[in-house]
Order: sequence, then C-alpha cells, then structure tokens
Amino acid sequence: MNGKLLIGLSAAIRGLLALVLMVTSFPVLPATAQDAAPPVMILPIDRATFLPGAYFDFRVEVHAEAMPEDFAVTINGEDAAAFFGAEPTAESWAFGDEAAPTPAQSVIWRQVMLPEAGLYVVEVTAGGATTSVNWYARQPQAGAGAKNVILFIGDGMSVSQITAARIASRGNTQGKANGYFAIDQMEAIGLLQTSSVDSIMADSANTASALNTGHKSSVNALGVYVDTSPETLDDPRQETLAEILKRTRGMSIGIVTTAGWTDATPAAVFGHTRRRGDREFLAAEPLDEGLMPEVIMGGDGRYMLPEAVAGGRRKDGRNMFDEYEAAGYTVVTTATELQNAMSAETPEKLLGIFNSGDMNVWLDRNVYTDNLGDFPDQPGLVDMTLSALEILGQNENGFYLMVEAGSIDKQMHPLDQERTLSDLIELDNAVAATIEWAAVNAPDTLIVVTADHGHGYEVYGTVDVETFNAATDDAGKRSAIRIYDRAGFPGYTDGDGDGFPDTWDVPIVFAGIVNNHPDYTEDFQVSPVPRVPAVADADGNYIDNPDDDPNGIPMSGNLPLSSSTGVHTLQDVPVFAAGPGADFFGRVMDNTEVFFGLAAALGLDPLAEDGMAASMDDEGACAGIVFNGRCYTR
Repeated sequence: MNGKLLIGLSAAIRGLLALVLMVTSFPVLPATAQDAAPPVMILPIDRATFLPGAYFDFRVEVHAEAMPEDFAVTINGEDAAAFFGAEPTAESWAFGDEAAPTPAQSVIWRQVMLPEAGLYVVEVTAGGATTSVNWYARQPQAGAGAKNVILFIGDGMSVSQITAARIASRGNTQGKANGYFAIDQMEAIGLLQTSSVDSIMADSANTASALNTGHKSSVNALGVYVDTSPETLDDPRQETLAEILKRTRGMSIGIVTTAGWTDATPAAVFGHTRRRGDREFLAAEPLDEGLMPEVIMGGDGRYMLPEAVAGGRRKDGRNMFDEYEAAGYTVVTTATELQNAMSAETPEKLLGIFNSGDMNVWLDRNVYTDNLGDFPDQPGLVDMTLSALEILGQNENGFYLMVEAGSIDKQMHPLDQERTLSDLIELDNAVAATIEWAAVNAPDTLIVVTADHGHGYEVYGTVDVETFNAATDDAGKRSAIRIYDRAGFPGYTDGDGDGFPDTWDVPIVFAGIVNNHPDYTEDFQVSPVPRVPAVADADGNYIDNPDDDPNGIPMSGNLPLSSSTGVHTLQDVPVFAAGPGADFFGRVMDNTEVFFGLAAALGLDPLAEDGMAASMDDEGACAGIVFNGRCYTR
C-alpha cells in the first residue's frame, strides 16, 4: 500500500483528523520541539472502551515525509510490538489537496486484543513530542440469564413520533391514552446520546455501528475507525457483537429490515467500511469474510445481481442469489415464498430479498397498493420477524437478532408523517409479537428497542381538513390549524383492532411538522403517493415541488439550498428493554453502551473458552457521589 495518494479528501475525514488531533493530549514542550513535531493520529480514539478479548485494529498515523527517527509506540510503558506479540505493518500515502498533498506514515496492527480489564495508556512519540490516549477494558459480567438478545431499531425514531403514533393507533379520550404500545410497557426506559467521532450530527451508519461494536465511528462509516488512507476498506476495524458471538459462542445471527439489507443499519451487524455506499462489497462480505448470518431479510436485490441482468448493479459479474443458495441458504423473494418455506421444514439458513431497493412501507403495501410496482407480494415486518425467530430458535447456543424498521427514517426525510407513523406502529406490532413469542418459546431472551438517531418531528395541534381545503388564501388555510384548546383530538380510529387507523384520510388530522426542511408546501394530509417535497432547479438548488401538496401553505426552507429533504437532529433517542438484563438500559447513556448491555446480559467473555464470563463486573470506585446505590458524576 506504499505510495497511496488520496485526492480530494472528504470533509468528513478532514473533520475526523481535526477532531482527533484536538482531543488528544499534547504535553507542553519547548517551542522548537513543538514546532518540529508532526501531527499524530491514534486509532482507536481516546476513551475508547473494549471487552477484553474482542478484536480490533490499531493504527498510528504520523503526517510527515518520513517516519521520525524517535518514533515509538508504547502501551502502559511497554513497546507495542512486544505488548501485542507482533510487529505492525508499515504503510504510507498522501492525502488532501492535490496541489499540496499531506504525506502520511503509518503503522497498523490487525486483529489484536486487550488481555484483561483495566486502563491502557497509549503513547506515541514522534519528532520530539508525545501524544497519548487512554483506553479502558471492562471486566466482563457474569450475565443476567439471557441466552438470546434481540435488538429492534426504529431508524430515526423519536419520542414525539411515538407519542403521535400512539394517539393515532390507540386514541386519546379526555387527555388519557386509550391504550399503550408494547414498548411503553417494557421494564426499563432510558435515553441514548448519538453523536459521532467527527460531528455532533450523526447518520445511521456510525450510530448503528456504535450499537453493534461499543465503539464510536464517523459519518458514513461501519465497524471501523476512519483514517486518512485512500482505500475505504482498509480502515482499522472494530469487531461487531455478531462476530464475537459467532466466534466464541457459536450463536446464530439474524438480520431483518424493511430497508435494503446492505443499507447502513443492517450492515452495521457485520460490515466494515468507511463508506456505507460500498454496497456491492457489503452484499458479498458475509460470504467472503466468514460471518454468515443464518437469516437475512429485506430489500436490495439490485446489489445481488450483475449489471448484465435487468435491474442488477454489480460490476463484478457475481450473482449473489446463486452464491448464497450454494452456501446453503433457502432463497425467497416474495411473501408467498416465505410462507411456503416456513410451512415446510424450517430452514437452517434463509435469504429473503423482497424488493430491488428498500421495501415498500406499510401504508403502500396495505392501502395505496398501486405504488408497489414490480413487487406486489412483500411480507410485513411482523411476518419477517416471527419467521426469523423460528429459524434462529433452532440453535441451542442462542441467537442475536437485529430487526430494523427502516422507513420511519426514510419517510421522515421527505416529511411524510403518515408513512412514518404507520411504519412505527408496524414496529411496535413486531415488538409485541416478539414478546409473545419469547414468553412461550424463549423467556431467557433480552429484547431492546431503540433508535439510531432522531428527526425533528413534532405535532403542535390539529387541522380541520374541510376548512383548510376550502380556503382560497394562505391566511384562510392557517386559520384551519387549531392550537391549544381549539386543537381537540384528531379523528383517527382503529375499528378492526390491528393497531393501524382505519384510514389516515380523516376530517381532523395532526398538524405535524419537521423542524428542518427545504422550501416546500404542506397540507398536513395523507398523500396517495410517497412525497417528494422539493425538486432541483436549473442551478441545482432545491425549490418547492409544485406537484407535492400544491394546495398547502408555503414553508420557507431553513437548510442549505443543496438539501432536498429534512435531516437528522441532535436529540437523545429513547431505549426500551425487557427481559434478563433489562435494568442496564434504564438510564441516560452513550449509544456505545448498548453493545456492553447486550454483552452483559449474555455474560459474554471473549477470552473464556466457552465465551462465558465467570465473575461480576467491578467498575471500581465512583468518581462522583454515591446516592441510593448509584454513582453520580459531572
């Protein structure tokens, strides 16, 4: 890899470099030595947390023409090569401005681990200066009795969306809910912080990666710490929970999503790339690199087929359907085929690909079916989840299942509240079905429900649809928006008891809005087709789409003109948990803690011969104030 040249380093990578250099501690040195010292980047980052025995890659970059003569890397004072029992690989490249690229010298250790719990001080000396970061390895916990863990991710799900969906689904009379969601009634409820290494604002890739690895990452990255090299697939890897469980315990792994299965959130279960767009690589990675989930269900048929086949996008000519079938998977592509496969002898491994891209949302699969196009027979999230549980439940060693309701996010981006909220209701129905399944078949199962990040959706009143549509000017339409005591209650009803409103086309609807958006118009009513709120003009700037809600009120944009839809927001996201180990989640914490909570419930110890921890965790003395058995810090 010597002589690599990276032209046009992305803003995200440059931001990462600036952040890492800022947060690592540089000792005070004489001005001459300080000026001579080249910038150093250490990955994993400061305050990274590990399970002893979990694999990771360790890279040190020195941004100089040549490695300084005094270059040294130590861990707790011991030479890093001696500490890991292996010499690193030396690499070099250049990155940044094509006219004046920045040279980089690097060493990397692949697939190393920390041997025991404790604090590890990593020091890098280069050019007369020493840069250090602290790592911490946790003592594995003996476990809370969980044999299986299930992680539900409502992509982009926020508390305000849950509130609105609950009212639309269950109703509210005189201020009191007429019923509750399954997630509302789980044992523990907490909040997760979602920022990434390089930004307070995160995307699904690095946030889902944090849930699955216990490590932070950068925008667009999966299962890696982002470096400055030109390659997207060589960045320092973080072993995922699924990989550890498969390697140490022989557990089964399942991935179920209503998005494409190579999209960011599902790919975080197994993927390792700094560019979530490496979809061809991700579709083949389970076969090429050894972590083969027993269940894969979702969309993304386009990345399974070569370009020579209609709809295929693979440039390497591989037919992944054939390859997965040859690897022992039962392959299904419709809801009917899935039902038939599950009605016969339960498959050992199943690949279900039900759309060329993302699967269609609940509202289009069940109401506006003209939008289904070439894929009229797609299963719902409940059926996919229950099918996965039947397959995974065959493994006496247990299983890890990740289930994603991907279009909560994908419909919130284009500001489509009805498609968002109906998919959230579908997620809760899948959670309820899973709780019922676990109660009968596997009570030793921890179920966790959370989001990767949030959206700025909120309901601030209701809208009288008849008055709104009859108005001939903006003032008349705005007078149809009812607030405070005039708001009353929306008109959604659920006559058949399936949890979904009988219709979203009712006389009184939510006045729901997203707090960031391009220029667009809003009529607050269900759209018979998926929304496209803005379109590009001749200059590439996004303006109001005249065909989307043409009878709505104008909403002045508050995003860059290059933004076509709403974006994610900074808010903490909710986490709900039930089953053995649920108490871990009843607090405010970083999203990386989800990994450690799942591991603790299972009693996971990667160093043990059977992968089982033998002793309880001892986090050490409280650095703040102990009150009622809890440690409070500032």
